Amino acid sequence: MKKMNFYPKTWQVVPLLSDRYLLDSHGKCIKDLVLRNIYATDMKVSEMDLNITEFSAIDTKGQEHYIADFPGQVAIPIKGMHTGLFLKSKSVLSLEPGSYSAFRFYLGKSGSKIIYYDRYQERADGIKFLDFEILNGLTIAGEESPEAILRFDFVPFKTMGIFKSIAQLFKGPGVFSGKLAHS
Repeated sequence: MKKMNFYPKTWQVVPLLSDRYLLDSHGKCIKDLVLRNIYATDMKVSEMDLNITEFSAIDTKGQEHYIADFPGQVAIPIKGMHTGLFLKSKSVLSLEPGSYSAFRFYLGKSGSKIIYYDRYQERADGIKFLDFEILNGLTIAGEESPEAILRFDFVPFKTMGIFKSIAQLFKGPGVFSGKLAHS
């Protein structure tokens, strides 16, 4: 019999699967949400490290509903859908039934960082909160799982030549005046 190697870390979760394939431990459907920030898309952001202090949802009437606090939290890396990585929250759908259009992430005074498609990094200390639009909205009826998958629609990194990627390894992070944080 032929021996075959299996490397589970090389598999990637396919975004936006049918809801019947995304079930929690109680058999309830997990919502798969895609979030977009227009300014981040326009500025070609590829990743963010956010020091999130509070998390809330904004309904279609403009009312804000707090979901969770993050006391003493360190920066959470947020990567785009192009990487196959996502955030999983166990409290998003514990909201009241209704329709929601955006999520708001309140940021701490320091510790946040923005990484652009050309791998340029800047600190995002001047930003108090970021609003992310929920593509196709979110409607909660009350029978859903409290868990949700949050995917972020960011721009993929620009490919670099072999020499630039080797030089990037030896280049340290710098603090520059920024694009998005100071706009």
